[in-house]
Amino acid sequence: MKRVVVSAMLTVCLAQPALDAVAQTVSKQCFALGDIAGQVTGWRAHKKTKAQALAQADKYYGNQADRQAVDAIIDRIYQPGAPKLTPDQASMAITSDCLKQTDGQAGSAKPTPQ
Repeated sequence: MKRVVVSAMLTVCLAQPALDAVAQTVSKQCFALGDIAGQVTGWRAHKKTKAQALAQADKYYGNQADRQAVDAIIDRIYQPGAPKLTPDQASMAITSDCLKQTDGQAGSAKPTPQ
């Protein structure tokens, strides 16, 4: 009986962090967006169309904020005339842009010293 209780408690303790991780969104996580940009660049390199990329994103990203962020990445990577980047280059570019935007928003919220 003790083994069953210990096993059940262990399962609950291990499952809790996993549930929290699933609930998180990627739209505010710059490194996650960079990873997605790398993936989208891979899709483009393998001749997946923009419509196919949008359908793929729709399948995996249900959160509205996430979808907007991923759709913006897809639009940027599939933009006519956009340079063909490697997945690493795309990841670094999107991550960098996101961090600059996040820092800019945080900076505007800071009070100015007097």
